[in-house]
Amino acid sequence: MQSVINQSLLYPIPSRPMSISKDEVKAWRDNALKKLEWARELSTSAQAVLESTSHVLGDSLPKRLQIAESNIDQVKDQHANITPLFEHLRVKIADTTVSGFQSCVEKSLVPALEALAKVLGELRTTKVPPFLVAPEERKDYRHLSDFLASSEIELLQNNIAIYTENCTKVLSLLKDSLQDLTHKWHKNSSTYNKATRIYNSQVVDVQLMVRHALMPTSPPRHESNFVRAVLKENLALEQQLAGLLEMLTNHYDQCVLAVSTYDDSSQNQVNYEVLHNDTLELPSVLKEFSAIYDVIMNNETRAAKFVDEKLPHIDSVISLSTDLLEEYRSFKEEEMVRLVLLFLRCEEVLRTNSLNVKSSSYKQTIDAYVDVLSQLTFHYTSFQKIYHSEYLKELYYEQYIYPRKFLQSLNDFLNGQLLHIEEDERERRRDWLRKFGDFIPKQLILPGEYNQPSVVQVISEGLDEIQSPSADKNEARLLSLMADK
Repeated sequence: MQSVINQSLLYPIPSRPMSISKDEVKAWRDNALKKLEWARELSTSAQAVLESTSHVLGDSLPKRLQIAESNIDQVKDQHANITPLFEHLRVKIADTTVSGFQSCVEKSLVPALEALAKVLGELRTTKVPPFLVAPEERKDYRHLSDFLASSEIELLQNNIAIYTENCTKVLSLLKDSLQDLTHKWHKNSSTYNKATRIYNSQVVDVQLMVRHALMPTSPPRHESNFVRAVLKENLALEQQLAGLLEMLTNHYDQCVLAVSTYDDSSQNQVNYEVLHNDTLELPSVLKEFSAIYDVIMNNETRAAKFVDEKLPHIDSVISLSTDLLEEYRSFKEEEMVRLVLLFLRCEEVLRTNSLNVKSSSYKQTIDAYVDVLSQLTFHYTSFQKIYHSEYLKELYYEQYIYPRKFLQSLNDFLNGQLLHIEEDERERRRDWLRKFGDFIPKQLILPGEYNQPSVVQVISEGLDEIQSPSADKNEARLLSLMADK
């Protein structure tokens, strides 16, 4: 068909052969018009397909890939930002606060409470004999525990019980909230892993392929690029199709010219032999045109199949990442904030105490309670120990041993040394009277034995226990208590 253009310009136009009638030339024209219209319709359809394929591979698909890349980059940034924040919060709550509080209670507070309860129980079971208590107090003091500030101790124990109960409740709430948020974080992380896995395995290669396909310079020769191949082939096919359509248009124009100048040889510029040959070649041209159209349609099918295979993965990444971005926003700005506020409120409860002690942590509060409990335990343990090991012994010594020693010393003195002194003095005075008494006038005070100093009565104190009628019985009871310590 190229001869339609070239031969009419480069070679002399021969005279019209007598064997070619005007009707035959009109038939050529009508056939050329019919084929041209068919080719134009096919070309219009092919052009629409080319534009559609170009739009899908060169515009629609790259835009979806760009959205997927942008979303996945944002998701990665958010995931990298939230992960250490949440892990820090999780460790702070689960390990430092919840587990730390439980450990502190179990290792410090519970043993301190048990130690106090043990000594209080021992004091409650230790009976106090009535003879050790003043008569007017005997009905109120029957056990060692009766001497304690029981109401204050009970108040302290109740306050500690309330403290631990309140802490347990808020920590349980905090733990449940953390578990819920951890479950959600694991769910989000699973979705994140799924999105990145799909992106890395199904989208990245397509993205690189499309990116290289749209680059102005060619990619490496060894790199296979379906998108670039289709777009490049379609561009060449479009040019071929345009060339064939131009040839058919020129052929038709020549046919029209041939008809219009058929009767006027002076204006006849048509080479009828070439025109006749071109007419004969129309089927092969149309066959080539149809083959190009088929390739274009096949490329559309191939492109559609390619996109249909890849787009679900791309859309899946976009959908997953879009949902994740909203989940991460809600997780970071709402749910983590609520958990932090709950955590701060829990810390406030953990610091609260009934001792009017300023505390900056639950450990200081527990240490304050443990310190009070330890002091009470030490005091009451010492009280119990001293009662058994020192008090009874000292009481026995003061009530029985020393009084006996005192009485023995008094008896020894009265009946021993003092008695000898009195007898010696009495004998001395008698001797003096025998020697000198007769020479002393009666008007003078006469020395003698009548006014000799003597012990007439001994009044003692502090000997009531040993001198009472029940002394032996009480002593036996006291000795029994000492033996049972």
